[in-house]
Amino acid sequence: MGAVMDSIRAESVVKRFGEVTALDGVDVEVAPGELFFLLGASGCGKTTLLRCIAGLEQPTEGGIFFGDTEVTGMPPHKREAAMVFQSYALWPHLTVGRNVAFGLEERKVPKEEIRRRVEEALRLVHLAGMDERGVDQLSGGQQQRVALARALVVRPRCLLLDEPLSNLDAKLRIEMRREIRRIVKEGGLTAIYVTHDQEEALAMADRMAVLNAGRVEQLGTPQEVYRSPRTAFVAGFIGETNLIKGRAVDFRAGFVQAETRFGLMVGRSTDPDWSPGTGDEVVLSVRPEAWRIGGVRGGNGASGTILERSYLGQRIQYVLESEAGRQHVVELNPELVREVGDEVGFGSRHEDVVVMKG
Repeated sequence: MGAVMDSIRAESVVKRFGEVTALDGVDVEVAPGELFFLLGASGCGKTTLLRCIAGLEQPTEGGIFFGDTEVTGMPPHKREAAMVFQSYALWPHLTVGRNVAFGLEERKVPKEEIRRRVEEALRLVHLAGMDERGVDQLSGGQQQRVALARALVVRPRCLLLDEPLSNLDAKLRIEMRREIRRIVKEGGLTAIYVTHDQEEALAMADRMAVLNAGRVEQLGTPQEVYRSPRTAFVAGFIGETNLIKGRAVDFRAGFVQAETRFGLMVGRSTDPDWSPGTGDEVVLSVRPEAWRIGGVRGGNGASGTILERSYLGQRIQYVLESEAGRQHVVELNPELVREVGDEVGFGSRHEDVVVMKG
């Protein structure tokens, strides 16, 4: 029901608030029909970038483009972008139908077309037939759907979502993740979604930009960002990881050999613009599920003592004390439950270790 547009582009966007630089030369391009995530900790600039795209903030430098059209100086209502906020911002005294129709009434759309489009929007968010219901009679998840329907009914060229699920409980959040992805894909929308919740981004995004201190640290699909982080910040922010310091000894065919407290370790370099020299400081990232208790033939090896154990059914989480500090290990489908105090060997495949600039 949305008009698919070419793309959304932020080019060299800088935004300063007095002495504070909230965005420091951000370049992002969102493909048509893509569900794109802006991800980062509080204060990283993700909401400021979304507000620049919406027209609620003016960039200090740089431009915003919808397709080939520059919209940097254009007011929000001319951009045909619809925004869904964390606090649904519904009118409590109006019915569901009137809440959804509000934007169309403002645009002086004929009554019969309003009725048809409200029905269509409510059907898309699975609230068909609830137009006469009072907003105050709805659950949090239903209110979030009404906020989505109100954004969709105006047939926006893009949908902008600012932490839309953070007020919902955990079970509902997971359900609404699937729903929002379905609505975006069925509606043929280009959508930009801001969150600090990495799990939400990994579960929903086509691609994502990880922001840190007003800059894009990495762009890519969830799998690329998780499996091949370019920086220690990204490795630590997206999912859990073990970071081990070392010094480069050798570099060939995309693999780095490094001297660490575990002795020599080998891992992949994921940054095509970086090649370490002998003696350079490096950081190795090993995901908890990449460490295997019992070791890996021909891989990196280490040993340690089990300090903690959490049995979670289909997996067991361990904390090990080792020569390189505490290591978090996740055993998937474990056949053997090990005891706190056990001395164990553990290891990882070379391709499951990422080596980055120190």
